[in-house]
Amino acid sequence: MKIEKSIVFVLTPVAFLMLLACTAKSSNTESSLDSTVIPVIYETDMTLDVDDVGALAVLHGLQKEGKVTLLGVCYNEVHPLGPSVIDAINTYYHRGTIPIGIYRNYRGDFKSPDPSDYFTHECDFDVDNMPHDSFDNIVGDAVEVYKHLLKSQADDSVVIISVGFLNNLHDLLKDPKGYALVEKKVKRLVVMGELHDDDFNFTRHDLMDQTQYVIENWPGTLVITDVGSAMITGETLTTTTPVNNPVRRAYELEWEQGPNVGRSSWDQVAVLYAVYGTKYYEEDWDDSGRLRDDEGKPKFTWSLQKGHRGYAAPKNDAQIEREIERLMTLAP
Repeated sequence: MKIEKSIVFVLTPVAFLMLLACTAKSSNTESSLDSTVIPVIYETDMTLDVDDVGALAVLHGLQKEGKVTLLGVCYNEVHPLGPSVIDAINTYYHRGTIPIGIYRNYRGDFKSPDPSDYFTHECDFDVDNMPHDSFDNIVGDAVEVYKHLLKSQADDSVVIISVGFLNNLHDLLKDPKGYALVEKKVKRLVVMGELHDDDFNFTRHDLMDQTQYVIENWPGTLVITDVGSAMITGETLTTTTPVNNPVRRAYELEWEQGPNVGRSSWDQVAVLYAVYGTKYYEEDWDDSGRLRDDEGKPKFTWSLQKGHRGYAAPKNDAQIEREIERLMTLAP
């Protein structure tokens, strides 16, 4: 790992709340025009894989079309360049004031943090060096960002989309005020992870206990998606978007694949389910989920139940794949 040259600014509580008030007012402007717009908080491990980048691009495309308002982005990995990359993407879409929450143990122990091929230092055209301003938005404790954003939203309105690990959400539920806000303000949590024997999002970094806590204690509806491996998107970014698009650049840098090479779309599938629901997806409320430990032994299981725990998959993979590609390549 090379020496990092990006700095994350964590503000004092007073400055944090003052700036959050300003950015929340700014980010809500677009949604005020349409009461059907879904307020979304995006929870991501954007580091190792590039579908997190694609999913954030999809959210910006959906906001352009008046379907969502992206209230904030919370980062559950610990790579020090993560907030800079998230801010660069938001800035490209003219939403650089969106608050960013970081895992509260960001500077502490985190088992085997993931590397990244698009958080690099080889040239000024890497994603973390693309235009963004660290001072025009908030980068702060994810739990505090969640609490501030949720308290200003209508009851039973917010959709949280988690396409990474569940450590931030675990900490949010452990906070009494955070739990109360989730119970009151959040309509649905959509989680990208394997319903049966997940070996990444639910288990990586020794976070199985946090996963279990969230699945068992989330007070409202939690729906899991795990489809997307065979749905390759991002192939047209190089030919249809400009060179200064950080999403395009991330896909070109991912594992040094170069231009015109797509990637599996797990995270984008979760985003579109969170917004489109049963219009394009089948829901299952009658199965069960299962997680095994590192030795393959059953760790815990949970039963699906209508309105409480569910599973969703696209009705037509090709249709969702086309929609992902369309939204990922929309101009700001």
